[in-house]
This record gives sequence, C-alpha cells and structure tokens, in this order.
Amino acid sequence: MALIPANINGVIVEFSPHVNKNVDQKVVSALKHILSKNIAPSHVLNKIYISSANDQHSFPSRHVQGDGKAVDISRINGMKMSVSYPSNSAVKAITDALQLKFESFPQKRENFGPHFQKKLGRPHQVGGHNDHIHISVN
Repeated sequence: MALIPANINGVIVEFSPHVNKNVDQKVVSALKHILSKNIAPSHVLNKIYISSANDQHSFPSRHVQGDGKAVDISRINGMKMSVSYPSNSAVKAITDALQLKFESFPQKRENFGPHFQKKLGRPHQVGGHNDHIHISVN
C-alpha cells in the first residue's frame, strides 16, 4: 500500500475527513501522472479535493478492491464540481484535462466524470459521476 501525499507535483491535495489515504501504489502513480499546475492551458491547478479513496464503498467497488484501487476528486481549486463544472471555465477546463490525461496512464481502468465515462479506454455509461472524477487502476 501507498499513502496519497498532501502535495503532488506542486498541487495541494486535500482530503475529506473520512478518507483512508492508503491505496494501491498505482493510484498514487496515476495521480502523479495527471496532476500538474499547468494541466489546462490558461488555467492553474493549485488544489484538488479527494472525497473518497480506500473507503466508503462496498464490494465490488474499485475503492475497496485489493489495497484501494480508486479515488474520487470532487473539487478543483476549492470549487465543487457539482456547482462549478457547468459554469466555471477554469473548473471545466481543468476537469476535462485531468480526465483526458488519465487516458494515457498505462494501468487505467475506470475514468468516470462529467467530461466522459470510459472503462479500459472505451465508452462506458455509468450514473452518478457528474459531480466528481472517479479514476481506478488495474
């Protein structure tokens, strides 16, 4: 298992109080792959909020499989995606860029969010992900 750090590539990582930060090492590698301050042109990513990691879910969720193979990101720069994704250009651009970047991660499995929903790189419809990005690894 690996611990999700509080700072990745200069991006502050905040956590919901109930988040178990101990996850599969590939999840930490995925976050290192996608997080950068300049992920979206003309917008700066300073901070994300992880609302769930290795917790809160029941099997067969990727959150509780193995050592925790998924994370949910629900805020960008302190703004909730549920409110700001449709109306704030920075939140939308950064969210879309994070999802797009995750598609190039070799061990990607699930990439669900407001921009698109893919499983193993292919479109996969699943409800409940308009207010956060859910990424999971194989």
